[in-house]
Amino acid sequence: MMNDSIFTPQFTLTPEISSRLKDLERQRWFIDNRLLIPKHEGWMLREVQVKRAVGTTRIEGATLDEKAVGELVGRGFGGRYTEDQQANINALEAYEFIDYLSDQQDIPIDELVIRELNRKFMHGSSDALTPGVYRKGQNTTVGSFSPPDQGDVPDLMRSFVLWLREEDDIDPVLKAGIAHIHLVALHPFWDGNGRTARGLSTLVLQRSLYGFRKLISLESRLSGVSDFYFTAIERALGARFTLEYDATSWLEFFTQALNVEAEILVGGFIEWHRMMDECRRNFGEKGWLSRHLDGIAFALRTGQITRSDYMKISGVSQATASRDLLAMVEAEILLAEGKTRTRIYGPNPTKFSPKQQVPAEQLPLIP
Repeated sequence: MMNDSIFTPQFTLTPEISSRLKDLERQRWFIDNRLLIPKHEGWMLREVQVKRAVGTTRIEGATLDEKAVGELVGRGFGGRYTEDQQANINALEAYEFIDYLSDQQDIPIDELVIRELNRKFMHGSSDALTPGVYRKGQNTTVGSFSPPDQGDVPDLMRSFVLWLREEDDIDPVLKAGIAHIHLVALHPFWDGNGRTARGLSTLVLQRSLYGFRKLISLESRLSGVSDFYFTAIERALGARFTLEYDATSWLEFFTQALNVEAEILVGGFIEWHRMMDECRRNFGEKGWLSRHLDGIAFALRTGQITRSDYMKISGVSQATASRDLLAMVEAEILLAEGKTRTRIYGPNPTKFSPKQQVPAEQLPLIP
């Protein structure tokens, strides 16, 4: 294989794919043009970072939920961890790297970036797995698929990144989907190929017009339908690696998965604005300060708030946080549970309108 060859993906732009791309364009426009207070958008970003980590590691067999991983973030990245905890910490750091690279258009998505992604996802693994280094032997992938010989991997990866960096007329959503399936097909590393492929796909999306303000967690969507996800990969790749594989069926699955997640994000934005309007109308006009509204909004968003949470989002002292939370409990805006130091505050359901859900017909991934 010539070192200067460029990978050429094989796929057909079916009516299903075209329709979903049009839907994604409308959803992208809505998200890009919806205003959010920067600190509130920051809350959403932190939630998405956790959802991505949990989603991508669960696909690989981890069992930690979002609450457990969120607590890991609060503890920091030092200390001894279980295998599942370490996998999620690695994923959190990898997605921080991806979010950083998404804003650095002068840094090309090349082999060094992909290798660094794998190294971050596989940090702390056995040296025998050589994180960030191309494999020196044959391994297995989804189902019974056989990836290319290890001797072909360097040239195949070079061909792949040349295509990634090429300015072509392929829709960026399709480019992200192809980046995912092709890295899985090459399986260039001993381990972590799936996590690296999903991270690369997110990076390609966030470098394009379809970044969705970094608030999309396709990883959690794929985790929720992992059987269909693996089947879609197997159907596209077949039994043995060939550059002529047809990615059409995979792209139909990928665009549908992304479309569902974008619909849910749009629904979340609508719900957020409805909730904030309600907070301002019911509480802001009655003398409650902006920091109180932030606390109420946080509790509504996450289902609960602690004194520590309130101090972080409002920037007030421990004493002020305690007084504020007590005042909201006395006003029956929040309900308190537990002892003083570990007390948790939740929104009083009698004070708020029922949450508007995304229409049920938008939720299933598979029709």
